[in-house]
Amino acid sequence: MLRELKKVVEESGKDAQEFQQTANFVIANQFASAYKHGQRKHYLLLESYQDYFANLFDALGMTLYINENERLAGVLPVQKEAFVRLKTDETLFLLVLRQIYEEKIENFEVDNGFVATNTHTILDRFVQLVKREIPNETRFKDILALFSRHGILIRGKSYEEDSKNQMINITPVVRLIVTEAYLRQLESFNGTDPDEDEVADSDAETETTQETNQD
Repeated sequence: MLRELKKVVEESGKDAQEFQQTANFVIANQFASAYKHGQRKHYLLLESYQDYFANLFDALGMTLYINENERLAGVLPVQKEAFVRLKTDETLFLLVLRQIYEEKIENFEVDNGFVATNTHTILDRFVQLVKREIPNETRFKDILALFSRHGILIRGKSYEEDSKNQMINITPVVRLIVTEAYLRQLESFNGTDPDEDEVADSDAETETTQETNQD
């Protein structure tokens, strides 16, 4: 791949470090959005040099994903192996986010593929859907931070009238992570506690699904 990197650097007039930084960012975070602060430069490079990055990630067992309408780019696993290993509460919060996302889409409450909600709504829906107590504040913040790192949501400011209620934008990534099969599996969740859940590839192209392992 060094030969390909040298070629694309010469053709683009850019520094090799830019390509390396973008590749490292996507491998670490899986997705880059043109609408998320600090990620636009990575998205634009991925969009502009798709052939180079597609070949690079293919050599690493990944598939490049580009959605120019939603300005979203990233990688998905080719083989059935996890990019993210999730605990049960993290997995169930993904279900909540996907359902909120779909409801907003149906009501045309969407902006560039992003839908707006807040932490109170997410927690209320969590209790409603999975019939569990909400996690403590520290644990919930950890879950939000995890999803933010992987591009599933973008955290905004807290409301002036309620500092504990934070604005949240759910990104189109949630549809790639939470497929219809994933939803059916989670909706039949019976309350048992698996040790961990895996978000893995389902069709070697654009979807990921979740497998639950129990003792």
